[in-house]
Amino acid sequence: MSIVRPLNLADHASLRLDHTVVGPAQRIVQIGLSEIPLVAADMPICLAKDATTGRFNLVALVGLVDPANLFVHDRHFHATYCPRALQLTAFRLDADGAAGLAVDASDPAVGAAGDPLFQGGAPTPLATGIAAALERLVVDIGAARELVERYAALRLIRPLHLVLQDDDREDHVIDGLYTIGSEQLMQLSDDAVLRLHRSGALASAALLTASLAQVERLCQLHTARGGRPLRIARLAADDGLGAF
Repeated sequence: MSIVRPLNLADHASLRLDHTVVGPAQRIVQIGLSEIPLVAADMPICLAKDATTGRFNLVALVGLVDPANLFVHDRHFHATYCPRALQLTAFRLDADGAAGLAVDASDPAVGAAGDPLFQGGAPTPLATGIAAALERLVVDIGAARELVERYAALRLIRPLHLVLQDDDREDHVIDGLYTIGSEQLMQLSDDAVLRLHRSGALASAALLTASLAQVERLCQLHTARGGRPLRIARLAADDGLGAF
């Protein structure tokens, strides 16, 4: 059970962080704008709606049919790049906590192994570094949201149809993901395309769509973990009318 409390000496004096351990199992992880080219080397990048606000977030897909991170083996992450949010799942920003942090002591990355969060009765440079990393991630996620809002304003966001099929030809539909519609992008005016290019949003859109090829890698990882072999039956944006 997750219990997040302000980081404090009385409760957490002996708490340590193991950088090699990745936190709770999950199928998607939110990423920041600067992470797009790094994540695209390993994982599909999609858009997903926030359940609370209904706004689109930029996310990396790290799992398929099961609520599990396919890049994690023996609690360690195996990929070229690990999204920063996955590195920091044990921590939150909290002005009432030491070093400006709150901690989830149930997270597998914290415990008796690793580097200390306190030393000599004070937060270590590790703790203050974690707070700074969280602050940077918040800013980077904000920049990603601005990018997505730019796509939404141009009505470029489309539902992603992702259907996988096992050896028995049973379909597994991965719902709730969105991408950039290629047809909508092609219909933009020259001026709109130029503005997207100069802002960097056009390059990001290309990386998002190209990264969808990494779904095949997820299928391979799923099979390697002992799952029933999956193949891609459909992977395409819904390029019909009524873009978001």
